[in-house]
Amino acid sequence: MASSLTAIPNFTVRPAKLASSDFDLFVSFRDSQLSWLSTVGSGGQWGSQPIRNTDSSVSERTSAWVTRSEANSPWGPDWCRAFIAEVDSTPVAGLVLDSKAPAYVRDVVPEQDDADPFVYLAYLMTNRDAGEEKTKGSGAALIRFARETVRELGVGRICLDCWRGNGRKLVQ
Repeated sequence: MASSLTAIPNFTVRPAKLASSDFDLFVSFRDSQLSWLSTVGSGGQWGSQPIRNTDSSVSERTSAWVTRSEANSPWGPDWCRAFIAEVDSTPVAGLVLDSKAPAYVRDVVPEQDDADPFVYLAYLMTNRDAGEEKTKGSGAALIRFARETVRELGVGRICLDCWRGNGRKLVQ
């Protein structure tokens, strides 16, 4: 497993902690995207209302990620790791890696296969409220961190999904 405090140029990546209410950061980071998504014509992705106002179970779901991460289970069905990237102690991005894909992508991403396992990148989000000067490059840094973590597990693939609306502009 990647070390608990890993320096990536300008970013420190640390495990998410329940005691620090990091599960709430995951919700805040998502909500910080709404204005930007609207300005690039992708407001239809998540709408205009903060998820904490429209989905009463969101904190429960993000808390479950952090709880599973803190359990530090070995690779298997219960494995999950949640991380926060910081710059000068300011949270700038979050990452969640999971041993299972969510139900909504099961038509595309298969169930786990011991012969060819994968880690599912369940969450990768920047904190737009922290400002671009702090967040720039944090997504790429967390992808590198995820690749290192997965490689250390001996797993060969990372799977993820992304929204393809807005004329596929978000994936180009």
